[in-house]
Amino acid sequence: MIVSGQLGKEIVPSVHNLQQVVSIYVYCMNKEINEQWSSRFSKVQAVVVQLDELISRITTDHNIQQTMKRPLSTNSITAHADAGKLDNVGDDEVLKLAKNEIIRALDLEEYEIKDKIINDLLENGRQSLSKYEEDLLPDIYAAAINENNGKLMKALKKYIEQQWKVKYGSSNQWFILFLKEYEVAINYDSVLKRTAEYGNKYLKDCPILSIVLQLLFEGIDDKGMDETNVFNDLWCTITNNGLKSIENFSDNKKRSVLFQGLREYYRS
Repeated sequence: MIVSGQLGKEIVPSVHNLQQVVSIYVYCMNKEINEQWSSRFSKVQAVVVQLDELISRITTDHNIQQTMKRPLSTNSITAHADAGKLDNVGDDEVLKLAKNEIIRALDLEEYEIKDKIINDLLENGRQSLSKYEEDLLPDIYAAAINENNGKLMKALKKYIEQQWKVKYGSSNQWFILFLKEYEVAINYDSVLKRTAEYGNKYLKDCPILSIVLQLLFEGIDDKGMDETNVFNDLWCTITNNGLKSIENFSDNKKRSVLFQGLREYYRS
C-alpha cells in the first residue's frame, strides 16, 4: 500500500492490523514529519520523498517476498556427491536482500568496514553499534541507536524474520507454521525487537527452542530475560526435564510445539 503523508496519518491506524496489508510505503514531501507518526507502525517499510527510492524499496521487498514464496524445485536443490550439500541460492538471495536494507539504513555502501559492522550487528544486535559511533555520520548514528522503530531496527527485524524462516524453518515445516500463527501477536514483534537489540544473546545452544519459548511465554519480558533469570530458569526446567516438563500444558498446540522444539534441542 502506498499512501501520502496526510492520507497515511489518517488511514494507517485503521488498516495496519488487516492481514491483507503486508507493507505500507509513505510517499510524501516532508520525510521528517511523517517519520514521527509512522514510526509506531511496524508495517510501514519506508518514508520516502524521491520516486526512485520508492520504486527501489518496493522492488527489494517484492523480491524478498517472491523468493520466500517460490516453491522448492529440483533445479534449486543440487546434490553434491562429495559432501551431500544443498544449493540454497534462493535462500541466500533472500538474506542478501535483507542485509542490503541494513547497509542502506546506515548508509554504509562506501565504507571499507561495512562487512565488519554488519556482521557485528547480526551477531550482537544494535547495542554493538556503539563501537562504531566515530565511524558513522552523527545524524545516522543518533537515529540508529535511539529510534526503536527507525530504519535500522526495521531492517534488522526484517533480516531476523527471514533468517528464522530460511535458516531454521527450511527443514522444519512445523516451525514455519508456528511463526505464521504467532506473527500477528504483540509478543512476536517484542521478540523480534529483543533479537534485533541483543543479537544471539538469548538464542542459547538451540535457537529454535529459544524462539519457541520466547513466543509461547508472553509474560517473560526483557527484565525476565536478565534481571530475574526467569527465562534461564524456564530453559533449564524444559531442557532438564524433557517431555515431563510439558505434561502440565492443557493447550495441545503448545504441547505439540514444545515437543518439536525439544526434539530439535536433543538433536543439536
